[in-house]
Amino acid sequence: MGGGGAHHGEAASHVDFRTKVWSMPGGPYCRPVHWKRNTAVAMFGIFLVCIPIAMKSAELEQRPHMPVRPIPSQMWCKNFGENSKKDY
Repeated sequence: MGGGGAHHGEAASHVDFRTKVWSMPGGPYCRPVHWKRNTAVAMFGIFLVCIPIAMKSAELEQRPHMPVRPIPSQMWCKNFGENSKKDY
């Protein structure tokens, strides 16, 4: 089935196909140099970008109605005031 010639099962079947396979993580023998350092630098960069965004979000947060149950952002958002935290 499938046709294809008379070379099935000969020397071509003894070639290690894994060296020719490309994949996102780098294949079966992947061990990037300095992967721990690179991961730490990437995580630091993510936090460096996310912290100012979260601070600005807390500064701009407004709610026209008080929430039914407490939400975490009430702890650090200045728009709610101290009385709203104690009501729950």
